[in-house]
Amino acid sequence: MKIETPEGFSLFGEPLYNPVSYPDPENKQLVKFKQAYQEWEKDPEDREKLLWLGRQHAYMGKYRDAIHIYTEALKQFPDDPEFIRHRAHRYLSLRMFEYSIKDSERAVDLMREKPDFMEPSGLAGAEETTEYTFYTNTYYHLGLGYMLNGDLLNARKAFDDLLDVGVNDDHVIMFCYWNYLILKRLGYDDEAKEVLRHIKPDMNCPVSGGCYECLKMFKGELEPEDIIGDKEDQLSLVTTGYGVANEYKFRGDYDKYVELLERVVSTNAWSGFGYIAAEVDLKRIKG
Repeated sequence: MKIETPEGFSLFGEPLYNPVSYPDPENKQLVKFKQAYQEWEKDPEDREKLLWLGRQHAYMGKYRDAIHIYTEALKQFPDDPEFIRHRAHRYLSLRMFEYSIKDSERAVDLMREKPDFMEPSGLAGAEETTEYTFYTNTYYHLGLGYMLNGDLLNARKAFDDLLDVGVNDDHVIMFCYWNYLILKRLGYDDEAKEVLRHIKPDMNCPVSGGCYECLKMFKGELEPEDIIGDKEDQLSLVTTGYGVANEYKFRGDYDKYVELLERVVSTNAWSGFGYIAAEVDLKRIKG
């Protein structure tokens, strides 16, 4: 009998088990993971290999192991903002919001000592399409940490900072999507409308296409049913479901809002930010 240890626990105290399974030994992500391990074994003290090893553990759903790797690396590189920022990301995955915020705040302070740069994607198949920078990722996770922890004003500022350093349409969409939701929740409807002025036709968003669809819905160009429909893909549902749920809430249809939140958290994609945000909302509703 296999006894599996959960990676963490939901806000309702339910165990969260590793959602990733690659039974095919030739799976590209599994191959990247094995390669990272082999390279690290050749030189366990190498900074780049340590960082990549931690990232590949996270992509394998081994969030606790990733956090451990970053924590151990920080004993050797105590003021390295990259290890801190990646640990902040995985603290978010495990609902450890205050730990994540603390790390992200520290990473922001430290990162200003070096110029921004494009972070290579660790996801197999996304190497040529993902164009996140170190600065934008750090502000993004800081903003999410604040928002998920209920600090909407600081979350708004972090996403404003993200827009200031953004270099492509994906970054603009990340800013607009979360800041729109924040401003609507704060009751700043006019400012929320201003945010939507950044959304243009035919934006190039290989990473944030689901959020782009939601933003067009917020502008009145799409209906919720156009986006959510009968989506069965779990990650797609989590990505767009939270935005569509909020649109129902803004329209006064509270039942559909809660129903869609429940649908999002019925998936196994529990590390997705849309899932975590839906869980936060349901926790606030149900107590």
